[in-house]
Amino acid sequence: MAKRRGPRSGADRVRGLLIMLPWLLERGEVEIDEMAAQFDVDRDDLIEDLSLANFCGTPPYTAEQLPNIDIYRDTIVATRKGHFANRLALTPTEAFGLSVLADAALELPSMKNDATLLSALAKLRSTLGENLVEVQVERPPHLDEVGVACTVGEKLRITYWTPARNETTVRVIVPRAVFSDNGHWYVTADDELRNDERHFRIDRITKVEHTGEHVPLADVSIDAPKWFEGAEGLEKVTLRVSASARWVEETYPCTVVAERPDGSVDADMVITSVHWLHRLVLRAGDGVSVLAPTHLVGVHVDAAQAVLARYSETTSGN
Repeated sequence: MAKRRGPRSGADRVRGLLIMLPWLLERGEVEIDEMAAQFDVDRDDLIEDLSLANFCGTPPYTAEQLPNIDIYRDTIVATRKGHFANRLALTPTEAFGLSVLADAALELPSMKNDATLLSALAKLRSTLGENLVEVQVERPPHLDEVGVACTVGEKLRITYWTPARNETTVRVIVPRAVFSDNGHWYVTADDELRNDERHFRIDRITKVEHTGEHVPLADVSIDAPKWFEGAEGLEKVTLRVSASARWVEETYPCTVVAERPDGSVDADMVITSVHWLHRLVLRAGDGVSVLAPTHLVGVHVDAAQAVLARYSETTSGN
């Protein structure tokens, strides 16, 4: 096996050990080459990492609390001791949580027939027994169509509703990747209308038309975007959003920090300007108030006064 080029990060090494150690401790004794092939790692890297694992344990880090991994010429022998003497087992709650995550993962177009995931889910189901609560994951109507377009590079003509402006537009996009974030499905796509990459919420796509035109596939990350990346220089506000104005939470990137008994939420949001915040509170009426920072707590009053001032100037000019 070819040795991987370049240094390995500490995170990669720890991640590998977390996967390999339970497997090794379950077997007790394995051939070095067998384990290297099992986890697709270089033989020398495997020996180096397992040597390091001998010093990983729990307080007080005495010999009784550390694993015992002996490496011979061609063989690895592992002995359970201390915390590692306990076999790994999922609690019912943990197994249920993994089952829900697996169901959600199967909704991804690229994972529908993944044999490994289906096998793992079947084992979880057998562990959980017959009295399993089945969780239905909401699927937007056009999720499958958009997902398939990502895999074949087809351009789509979509009708898209933008709630912030209550506006519907028709645009041609090239879907690149589908992902889920905070309970909503999104597609990362090349948007010909804006001539840039955009994220579209799939449940806001009201119509999909196939153009039959295809473009080369592109390698795009399927990770959820970092909505607040690059916002260090912008101001953050904490809003109280009433139940009737929860569209604010759904429309703009924000982080809900508290759910309240009356259905309202407290949420942190990055704003581009005080003028933009004025427009938001005017649209929301009594549904949004600013909790912090202090100098913006009365922003709804300032916004109303600004509107009245402009109105007065207009009427006096007539």
